[in-house]
Amino acid sequence: MKLLFYIPGLVDGGAERVIANLANWFAEKGHDVSLVVEFEAGRNSPVLSGNVKRLQLSNHHIASIRELSRTLIEQNPDIVISAIASANFKIVAASVLSKARNLAKRNTINKTPALVLTYHGFEEYKTGKLSWLGYKNLPAMSLYAAQVVAVSDKLLESLAVDWKARRDKLVRIYNPVPLPACPPNHDPADLQARENIILSVGRLVPNKRFDLLIKAFAQLVDKSASLIILGEGSERQKLTLLIEELGLSHHVTLPGYVQDTGAYYARAKCFALTSITESFGLVLVEALGFGLPVLATDCGGPREVLDDGRYGALLAIDLTPATLASEVDKILENPGDPLPRIERAKSFDMVIGAKQYSDLFEKILRERG
Repeated sequence: MKLLFYIPGLVDGGAERVIANLANWFAEKGHDVSLVVEFEAGRNSPVLSGNVKRLQLSNHHIASIRELSRTLIEQNPDIVISAIASANFKIVAASVLSKARNLAKRNTINKTPALVLTYHGFEEYKTGKLSWLGYKNLPAMSLYAAQVVAVSDKLLESLAVDWKARRDKLVRIYNPVPLPACPPNHDPADLQARENIILSVGRLVPNKRFDLLIKAFAQLVDKSASLIILGEGSERQKLTLLIEELGLSHHVTLPGYVQDTGAYYARAKCFALTSITESFGLVLVEALGFGLPVLATDCGGPREVLDDGRYGALLAIDLTPATLASEVDKILENPGDPLPRIERAKSFDMVIGAKQYSDLFEKILRERG
């Protein structure tokens, strides 16, 4: 297959990591794969295989739509996969424009590629006008697209009910997650013996509520415990000031963005996610893959990842720092058996998710003849 992946920025977000991983997987399987972006984040960019061709567009909305339209004509892919709402809106606009250009030039060689639009968030429509258009126009966009992918059942229902996407075009595919290459330690005694290190991973933005986690950490019974929050973002200064105000500078660290987080998961004793909304929860799967006990706010996707709380604690979104601290204390006291969590993580393995995308692409191409 000739595949073209499109995402505005190759940065350190969850959707961007998924797209990069999928592009790498399909390229390694021998498919002709291109990745189109408008900007990158340098050191914080997900790693791309040398087999994936990179195409750079202008970092301006109108110009990038025009360039994207020309790219569709020049590349002539079988399938285009886009991620996040603004990209979904722009790829539909570019596809309509390229189709009009082909008709005007009486170009019968180029086909109109099948569009697969992927959605990764409940409240992404709040992030800008184009993102809002990417949700508001879902009735028409889902009619035009070959398929619309939601990364959880909860998100799929929201797209159908709240945004009126066509149900016959919707499909749920959980985000594929690369799991540890080396099997993690399955020994409960080893986990119990670790230092009391609490780990969290995510962009330093308000939705992640790392301030709540830091305030809860200050109320832990064990004053020798440590908290590590990996990630970068707009809240760094605010969180740094909070850490200083609470006198936690020797116990709470913000190392920034880390490309390979495996060494941190391997040292931690538990994992915490305190988001207001999460459509899936890549970091939860990573934590489970290392056998860590996890606790997460019941904010959408985590309920599906943790199988209604069977593989981790689900907490109310409006929980207080004291309640969160109490739950963390319980986990540190008894981190439990890593093996069931490791087995659960395998349900979201990269190969399983990528194969679901591959089957979907083949189905679309069969239906198009």
